[in-house]
Amino acid sequence: MFQIEGEGKLVKQRVSALAACLVLGAGISAFGQSSPGMAGGTVLGDTVGSSDGVQVSIRYYDKRVYYPESDIPIKVTISNSSPETYRFKLAEDRVYSLGFDVRTQTNRAIDVADSYRKTLAATRPVYYREIAVEPGEEYSFVEKLNSYVSFKDPGAYTVRASFYPELIPGAPTGQAGGAAPILSNVLILSMRPSPGLPPASGLVKADTGETLKPEPIPPDEVVRRTIIARQRSRWNEFFLYLDLESLYTEDAARKRGYDRDSDEGRRQAIERYRADLQENITDKDIVTVPASFDIIETRYTAQSGVVRVLEKFDYGTFKMVKEYDYSLSRKDDVWYIVSYVVFNKGTE
Repeated sequence: MFQIEGEGKLVKQRVSALAACLVLGAGISAFGQSSPGMAGGTVLGDTVGSSDGVQVSIRYYDKRVYYPESDIPIKVTISNSSPETYRFKLAEDRVYSLGFDVRTQTNRAIDVADSYRKTLAATRPVYYREIAVEPGEEYSFVEKLNSYVSFKDPGAYTVRASFYPELIPGAPTGQAGGAAPILSNVLILSMRPSPGLPPASGLVKADTGETLKPEPIPPDEVVRRTIIARQRSRWNEFFLYLDLESLYTEDAARKRGYDRDSDEGRRQAIERYRADLQENITDKDIVTVPASFDIIETRYTAQSGVVRVLEKFDYGTFKMVKEYDYSLSRKDDVWYIVSYVVFNKGTE
């Protein structure tokens, strides 16, 4: 056995950590994330989960505005209010010690993250430490919630942790039928739409009032619809497939300010950028209306693509010809325009 130091955080007094050990496993499949006590969408508020005087609590490590792509650090604390020393195993890779049950307001469980699923399915050594928490003491560590579950949509969610003192069932060094998991309190998570992408709803077609929603269409069709929407001054449809965050940060100076800003500041910057585009104040190339256009080439892989378009702009006595190379990125099966390059091709 060997000593591992520097992991976890002692909040009160003293926690002793014994050396860790490992065994090769045959791989385990990602276990279900549903937890007892959540049936019917019941929310347990701030009640802390406990077992024989041992409590597990969770809270936001740095509470702020969250988006589906945000890192969400969660602080997990194991407290011992019993009269005896509490001992447990803590895996170096916390997925073998911890699980999260995240649900929508309709009590639908959120899918686990791909990385989480692959980790549990892998055949590899599992290293752990034996931790001893004395009476009146507690032990804490921080985990990213988005490493466990996959958020795709904004909305309100409930979050609850399950802590496995003997590692999760089926883990290489876990004990089948060992100590039951200790459930934590429930957190309420409010998640806003991504600042750079249009919301899934709330945009409507100007002529029909129909709700607009990005569709899983090919990259060339995304570009075609975007240009036509601009020709017809249908701004909601024009913005539907634009990744405004990516377009905004194409400019190096704007990106430096954006990277230093808070989440709320970033959201406001994207809103101003959208308004400036609509008023033809900034990045005029992408909002200038072409008289006609032809898609001359489309090439793409699973996640990225380029669409080359020849666009003609009518200036009365002549037409300016330009080539637009639109770069697209695929997110949740939908292609979005993330950047573009313009080449002058002369006049006619």
